[in-house]
Order: sequence, then C-alpha cells, then structure tokens
Amino acid sequence: MPALRGMVLYYNAGTPQEGSRAKAVFAAHGLRIKNIAPEELGRSVGSFTGLLPAGEGRNETPIPESIMVFSGVRGRDLDRVLSALLKAGVPRAVYKAVVTPGNAAWNFYQLYEELKQEREAIEGAAVPEERA
Repeated sequence: MPALRGMVLYYNAGTPQEGSRAKAVFAAHGLRIKNIAPEELGRSVGSFTGLLPAGEGRNETPIPESIMVFSGVRGRDLDRVLSALLKAGVPRAVYKAVVTPGNAAWNFYQLYEELKQEREAIEGAAVPEERA
C-alpha cells in the first residue's frame, strides 16, 4: 500500500487496546501519527499540521472521548482508513474529523464540542417518532 503522506492527530481517551489498534491501522496506511496529550487540547488543530504557527493554548478540561483528526487524507484513502479502523475493532463512536480551513483555528476542545453537537443532532434526527 502506498504511503498517503497524510497525518492523524490522535487524542486517545479510550483503552490502551483501542490506541494500539488505531495506531497499527494508521501505520499500515502510511499516516504519520501525532499523539495529542491532555495538556495540548488548548492548541489549535492547525498548529499541529503546520497550517498555523505553534503557540501556547489555554488549558482545557480533558476530553472523555477519543478524537482522530485527519490531515492530508481525503476521498477513497480516508474511506479505506475508516474501514480498516472498524475492521480492527476501533469503536465507531470515536470522534473523527478532517482538518479544514474552517476548523484549523479551533482548539481540540472547540472541535470536540462541535463534533459532539453534530452527533447529538444527527442521533436526535435519526430516532423515529412514535405514533399512537
């Protein structure tokens, strides 16, 4: 499999097994891995990818869920990585995003809040209404 030249910013609040499985998939697909530590959650997403200058971010509350943010991975390549993560047993519930011009300036906590709101909206809309 050719190297993708992309990277994934990975904040793992899950189990060590989840982290090992995810990292094995990333490596198999040629992705560079940047582990995000809890003390880095206040930095902008783009600062990890080189889109924005690195800087000190404000301290944020640790996030209780795992987050994967892909940079330089799109289309079929992203689909392959996501499929491989599922096959490897990485929970579907892990938050996933792609770095965009619109979210590059957000810190990880802001991105998490947005992803959480989107998921809640989708899950709320997916529940069929009960009819009497």
